[in-house]
Amino acid sequence: MITLTSSLHQEPLEMPFALPQPFIDSHQVVAVQTGGTEQLFQQAVQQGTIRLQEPVYLVVSNHSNSLAAALEILSWVHQQGGSGRVISSPDDLPSASSALRRLGVIGQPSDWLIASHVDRQQVRERMQIELVDIPIEEVSQIGPVDGGLAGAERIYERLKELVKDYRLDGLTLRCFDLLSTLHNTGCMALSHLNDEGIPAACEGDIPLLLTMMAAKDKWGSIGFQVNPAEIHKDGKLLLAHCTVPLKMTRSHQLDTHFESGIGVGIHGELPEGDYYLMKMGGDLSSYLCETVHLYQNQYAPNLCRTQVWVQGSPELAERLLTHPIANHLLLVKKEK
Repeated sequence: MITLTSSLHQEPLEMPFALPQPFIDSHQVVAVQTGGTEQLFQQAVQQGTIRLQEPVYLVVSNHSNSLAAALEILSWVHQQGGSGRVISSPDDLPSASSALRRLGVIGQPSDWLIASHVDRQQVRERMQIELVDIPIEEVSQIGPVDGGLAGAERIYERLKELVKDYRLDGLTLRCFDLLSTLHNTGCMALSHLNDEGIPAACEGDIPLLLTMMAAKDKWGSIGFQVNPAEIHKDGKLLLAHCTVPLKMTRSHQLDTHFESGIGVGIHGELPEGDYYLMKMGGDLSSYLCETVHLYQNQYAPNLCRTQVWVQGSPELAERLLTHPIANHLLLVKKEK
C-alpha cells in the first residue's frame, strides 16, 4: 500500500480502519491521508510507482481534507483513462463476486486478425473482465535472447513477471513481434502459462483468450489454440499450432517456430479421444462448441508443429466453411 501525506502535516495520521491484508496484496491501494497530496499522486504515476493500467483504490480518513484530495485524484485518474474508487469504510470494499478479472493484451492484436475485435465495454459488463493494454516493449525490453530453449524460457520468465506486476488472470501476446526484437518466440512461454492454469493466447487474439477463460470456468481446462489447416465435407479437420500446453500431450519434442523457422515451437502428440472444439465470437453472442474425436497425430513440415486430425460432423464442416468465427479455435479435452 502506498501512503500519501502532505508536508504541511508534521506527523503521520492514523487511518480510521484497517484493510484486510489479502485485499492490499491483490489490489493497488493508495492511502490518501491528507489534503495537498494530489501532485504527490501524479509524481508517483510518472515514476511508475502507481500504474493507471489497473484500478486504483483510494483509502481516505474523515479529517485533514483526505476525502477532498481523493476526489480530485480520482477525477484526474478518469481523465487519464484509468479507473478506481474511493474507500471510506470497509463497506466500500468490492466483493469477490463483483471484482473484475484482468486480462492483459500485450501488444495489439496481430494485423491479420481483422475479424477478431471486441467491444471492451461489453466484455466488462457481460463477462466481468477488464482488458489491460500492455506495450509489447514490456517484453522486448529484455533484449535479444538466446535463439533456443534458454531464450524461450527467458520470455516465459518475463511474462510471469508481467502477470505479477499487472495482477493478471490471463493474457494474449502479439508474439510475432518478438521474432524481430528477441529472435525467438513466445510458443514455449504460452505453453507453460496454460499448463499453470493461466490462460494465454497468441497473436493478440482477444476472442480466443475469452474462449479460454470460458473453458476454464466451465471445465477447469484451458485447452490448445489451433488453426484449421484442412476442412473436409465429411467432418474431418486437420488442426495445427505451435503452442500446445505440454500437460495436454502424451509426448513432445521441440522444433523451430513454423512461419519463421527460428526460436522454439512445440510438436506435441495428443491422446486420442473426445474433445470440445469451441470458439466465442468477438460480439460475445456467436459461439461454437462441438464434440470432435481426435484420431490421429501427424508431423508434416509445412504446418505449425503440433498437428492433429479430428472427426467432427458434416454440419460442423459446413458451418466452418460458410459461417466461421474467425480463424483460431480452441481444442479442450473432454473428460469422462
